[in-house]
Order: sequence, then structure tokens, then C-alpha cells
Amino acid sequence: MSDELQQIAERVWLFPRDPDNNKMQPNVGIICTPTQTVLIDGGNSPRHARRILTTLAQMSAPPVSYVIYTHHHWDHVFGASVFGAAAIAHEQCRKQLIESAAKPWSYAYLQEEMRRSPLRESALIALGRAIDDWRTFRILIPAITFMHKLHLYLDGFTLDLEHVGGRHAADSVVVRIREAGVLFTGDCYYPEPPHLRENNDDSLDGGMIELLADEATTIYVDGHGDPRTRAEFLSIATPGNNA
Repeated sequence: MSDELQQIAERVWLFPRDPDNNKMQPNVGIICTPTQTVLIDGGNSPRHARRILTTLAQMSAPPVSYVIYTHHHWDHVFGASVFGAAAIAHEQCRKQLIESAAKPWSYAYLQEEMRRSPLRESALIALGRAIDDWRTFRILIPAITFMHKLHLYLDGFTLDLEHVGGRHAADSVVVRIREAGVLFTGDCYYPEPPHLRENNDDSLDGGMIELLADEATTIYVDGHGDPRTRAEFLSIATPGNNA
């Protein structure tokens, strides 16, 4: 098994984020039942996704059946087409990705976007470094969508998907693995992306954090941080904490 993989509960693993925040390579959740594998987010690029596939092969994981998108931002979805599986997301995420797929992705397009929106420069540089070949790149559009909640019953595991929205992305969903007591939150309580922030407010949404904390959940995993216990999770709701 790859030493990059981190087990956080029975049959639940984490392919952890790159510690270099400039790479914008987030956590990817892995749930392995006896017959199938489900991913929480699809990686930031085909290169990232291929590393995850190599790790799945090393652990003799069953085939990937679903990739669940926590939201539409590129670093969470641009690798998903590699897995050959259906994507599940909020309906608004699907609409966002259809629009994104129609854009003329290329290095020239990224340069044009940087000139148009200088506050996006760091993210667009990271995107340009993440994608090896724009000629073969494609965005996997969600095949299964929902509006409020969706429950997946997979070989004795229950995955509860819930739309929570938030400042970071209006289409944000969280994924609770009921039997394991694990909640994947994506980036839902993060601030807006830098180019959309007012008054440079980079504080976390403490109210959402408190709403997501419950007695049935013991491990909380967001998009770009380490797994947290319930006490650790609640501690970041304190005003003054930021992304």
C-alpha cells in the first residue's frame, strides 16, 4: 500500500493534500466496499488522478463506481475523467461545469484570464502547472445530480449527501459515511475565493462549522486540512480563525 494513503476509519481512507498550498492539490476521500470504490472529489488534474489510481491498484481496491464532487472548483474535479466512473454532484455544480467545459482551455486562455482578473493569478498558475496536455483534457460532467439530499446504500455503507452551500461555493455538499462516523466537508465553510472576497475577509464560517458538528460524527475532513476530531473541528469555529 502506498505510504501516501491515510486510513481514517474502517474502509475509509484519505489520499492527502499536497502540503504545498501553491499546488492547490486537495484531499481526496476513498471509500472501499467489498465490491466498489467511491471517491470524494476527483483530484485537481489527470496527473493527480493517475497517482490516486496507482494507489488504488496497490491496495487491490475494487473498481471506482462513483466520484462525488463536493463543489465545482477546478482543484476538486479536473482529474475525475481519468477514473471511468459516473460523477455525482449538486444540480448547480452540473450547471457550473457545463459552462466550464465550454471554455477554450489552453495556456493562452489562462494568460488571458490572468490579465482580466489579476486576483486569480495564483490559482491560474497552479492550474497551468497541474494540467499536462490541454489537447486531451476534458471535464467530467455529473451524470447524477440532486437538489437537497441524496442517500447511497453501498454494500452495508450509507453515504448521506447534503447540500449546504456557503460562501466558498453555492453548490457545496457534504458527505457523511454514516457507519464510519466520518464527514467529508469539502471547502464549504471556507471563505470566498480571493478574487470574490469583500474587505479581504478570509475568516471561516463558524456558524456552519457548529451546524455540521454532531454527536454521531467522530472524524471531520475538509478539502485542504488534516482530519480533525469533533473537539478539534469545533475549535476552528472560533472567530478569528481563517483559511
